[in-house]
Amino acid sequence: MSQEDAGKRDDRSAADATTWSYKSAARGASGIVPFRSSGMKIQGLLSSLEQEELLPERYLVRDGDQGSLLRCLEAPGLEVSIYRSYAFTETEARKLGEGIIFLDGAGQFQPTLDHDKKFYNLDHHDGCVRAFTLATCEQALVLVLKGLELDRGDWKIYANEPDLDTVFAIWVLLNHRRVRQLSPQRRDALVPLLRLEGAIDANGFDIAEFCGLPLAQLEEARSQLDRLHGIEMDLKRSGHWGTTDLAEYTSRMLTEIDQLVYLASDFEGFTRVEEEYGHVEIDSNRVAVVCRDSSGIYEVEKRLKRRWGDRLGIIALEADRGVFTLRRTASLTGIDLAKAYQQLNLQDPVVNGRPPENRWGGSDDIGGSPRPSGTALSPSAIGRILFQAYRPLNPSRRLRKALEAILVALAVGGAGVLGGWLAGSFLPSTGSFPPVLAQLCAVAISALLVICALTFRISRKRFWLYGWRRPAGKDWLPLLLLAALGSGATLPAGPLSEKASWWWAGAAMILLALALEAGFRGLIHGTLMLDFRVQRVADPWVLSVPVLLSAVLYASVALVAWATGFTQPLVGLTPLIAGGLVGICALVAGLSLGLIRERSLSLWPGVFAQLIGWLLALFLVAV
Repeated sequence: MSQEDAGKRDDRSAADATTWSYKSAARGASGIVPFRSSGMKIQGLLSSLEQEELLPERYLVRDGDQGSLLRCLEAPGLEVSIYRSYAFTETEARKLGEGIIFLDGAGQFQPTLDHDKKFYNLDHHDGCVRAFTLATCEQALVLVLKGLELDRGDWKIYANEPDLDTVFAIWVLLNHRRVRQLSPQRRDALVPLLRLEGAIDANGFDIAEFCGLPLAQLEEARSQLDRLHGIEMDLKRSGHWGTTDLAEYTSRMLTEIDQLVYLASDFEGFTRVEEEYGHVEIDSNRVAVVCRDSSGIYEVEKRLKRRWGDRLGIIALEADRGVFTLRRTASLTGIDLAKAYQQLNLQDPVVNGRPPENRWGGSDDIGGSPRPSGTALSPSAIGRILFQAYRPLNPSRRLRKALEAILVALAVGGAGVLGGWLAGSFLPSTGSFPPVLAQLCAVAISALLVICALTFRISRKRFWLYGWRRPAGKDWLPLLLLAALGSGATLPAGPLSEKASWWWAGAAMILLALALEAGFRGLIHGTLMLDFRVQRVADPWVLSVPVLLSAVLYASVALVAWATGFTQPLVGLTPLIAGGLVGICALVAGLSLGLIRERSLSLWPGVFAQLIGWLLALFLVAV
């Protein structure tokens, strides 16, 4: 807000009359959200609240990633963010994406209407002739009445100072459905407020008297605006304005405007669910809503459809802690709940294959969380997973994920090579400290450190997704023999060249087996599994992309290890035939180990298979 605007506002403080105390702000059945600003009480206008039936509480303040966010239950696709520091240049603003509206100075550039990019700056400061420009609240009204499609997609509204002009603009945008359908009586209550506030904010008090209102309407509107402005002035005089949560203050002001415009009878059809955790877009114009309510799923569906209309695609309803029902509300849209079940089963830690039936599932139209354990996923996690399940997976994204897996393999391999080189260069060579085995241990330890660091960074503490869990199922057991034979065809060179060092040989093989499985079947497979279809416990057998790619990388590393002398075939062959044998055996082992990892959900069977294969190889060499 400019200094000119501030001066005009301060002149209005003389019109303050009696102040009123808000009723209890404790959040209860009414859905009121309390202020979080130093326990301070807000003084404001409540005469209308005391004289007539309370209107429904439609404005909610929630904690977002960067602070408080304001929403309206009747405009679920809109989100308001208000911070004093907002002052975006046009370049900065454009980077925020589409569906963006800046109000009254939050965008520090000329007024902008970009319908193609759904990008708007409602302002009357920079780049305009102020005397001939509507104030922000009237700009918002014109946009709404001209048909701005606020019901299509999600929108983010940015403001930096909730003066009355900005508050009215927010009110118009959040009430866009009702504004377009106002009865003549409700319109006559709203328009004088907007007309007078817009005239005052744009051109000051003197010219505001010529805004076209009859004298009686002008005086009534001025009285109402002065009392609303008195709430802000009380906070500033008391020194609390700087610590006030602006989103919650704006929520209170929007409720005050509701009382001036609406009657309780206007909300006869208004309904709400007990708690709406949030929503995610699952296609270009459909959303999945995660909520909690004690009513049944079909009653909740009716309520949400009144709010979301045709945008409602999926409901995730929490009936009790950890118990969710999934409901597809539009059966002819191509939305398939099977995609949701697949991703939820992948990421829910209680879906551990013990028993296999304890999983998310159901029909194409309705299903739910695992029985009888319930889910360990939070509502926000369920929303995130539903978004992942239905996001477009174009070839370029999948190619990028495959390249990421290759880069991870190179990073792990590079760490192992560096560790082996350091061990060979600096560790002493004695009979009790075999150099080859010491190098193998250093390779494994270096790779494991990098693997653990990357897994911790990428997994977001969801380590079960990367195989760090107990094995489940049994149908993979026959593959253990094939995996062991493939692994045993090439043995780490140390145990063969230094037979007397059995302790070192055992340590080297255990560390190597753990590093190989944690790297290929853990980190690399986990990097790919959320973007490609994979098997689950007791599912039909499928050769997935994560299994195939991790096996190819595993075979490539095996060839490099053989070429550099860290491993050797069990039989003496020409180099060309030996290299081919190494590659084929490693590929067979990698495919088998990948299938085992997917069907058991765990790394540990693969570690066991590698050790068994190497022990069998040592036994054959010994005899």
